[in-house]
Amino acid sequence: MSLRKQLAITSVLAALVAAGWVWLAGSQDTAESVERNGNPGAATLVMVEPLELTEDRVVVRAVGTGIAVQSAAIHPSVSGEVVEIGFEAEQRVEKGAVLLRLDDERQQLAVRLAEVALGEARREVARLEKLAPTGAVSQVRLRTAQAELESSGLRLDQAKADLADRTVTAPFAGVVGLTEIDIGDRVTEETMIATLDDRSAILVDFNLPEDYAGRIRRGDPIKVRPWTMPEREVEGTIVATGSRIDPTSRSLRVRARIPNPDDAIRPGTSFEVELSFIGRPYPRVREVAVLWSRDGAYLWRATRGKAEKVFVKLVRRDRGRVLVDGPLAAGDLIVVEGVQGLRAGQPLDPQPFEPDKASGQQLGQAGEAS
Repeated sequence: MSLRKQLAITSVLAALVAAGWVWLAGSQDTAESVERNGNPGAATLVMVEPLELTEDRVVVRAVGTGIAVQSAAIHPSVSGEVVEIGFEAEQRVEKGAVLLRLDDERQQLAVRLAEVALGEARREVARLEKLAPTGAVSQVRLRTAQAELESSGLRLDQAKADLADRTVTAPFAGVVGLTEIDIGDRVTEETMIATLDDRSAILVDFNLPEDYAGRIRRGDPIKVRPWTMPEREVEGTIVATGSRIDPTSRSLRVRARIPNPDDAIRPGTSFEVELSFIGRPYPRVREVAVLWSRDGAYLWRATRGKAEKVFVKLVRRDRGRVLVDGPLAAGDLIVVEGVQGLRAGQPLDPQPFEPDKASGQQLGQAGEAS
């Protein structure tokens, strides 16, 4: 065989070996690609959950201070020496109960003198009225006596009022506080005898952030917890709101009323105040279902067996879930596992999401992340 023929045969064999090698390598790459990515035309297994709508409930917390439904600092109307104290600290008294008496001997004498003068004026008027028809007395004298009678009555009323001022009474029913007054002390109008609180109910004052000022109304429910009794939750209602926003704190002053039937809560107690505001319903999804792109947040929705990208706006997070706003409806199937690698229009094999099983299940993915 000539050298030329040997070289030709060798070249042909080499070409056949090279072609076989290329074909074998291509077959292996194709097999690996199919093994890695799956059949491009097959449906991708994903886990989905039906969408639910949830009312946007916002809980606002603040610190409040309790005050008595009625409260007064008791002062005497006049100066004088204390001769009787009619209460003890923490005693419950009724309206009109005597709390303190001042020395009133002179006032009693003034009342008696006024009564005597009034009696004498009445007798004089009666005598002159009998004589007036006979002409024995003039009409001027009769009118003077009648004026004196009226003046005597007024002086008696004044004396009785001065006598009443020597006794200090409770203006309403409540509980009396501590006192520094003792019998024999001399007091004036500036001396505080004691405090009186009606604790049948407690008013709670607190400041509400400006953002929620327009959403609160009288009669709205409220929950409070005394800091001294955090396990006790008391329900009440809003009874009043301020008329303007404080420009310094950017808040609105609000007052609520809570019952205190067992008298366990004292004025001055601090409270944790809790209010709930309910807005319109929003779709509520799992955080893992929310993805991000340069165009914003979005979800994958399984629509007629195909992947559909839905852009949404985040409203707020809520205990592992997210309230979103977008073109969604109750019952939509939202992909919660298998979201990576989906493309719009990709065939899907949606299966119900079961939290206990889904975490260990291998989900098919196709293509690159959008």
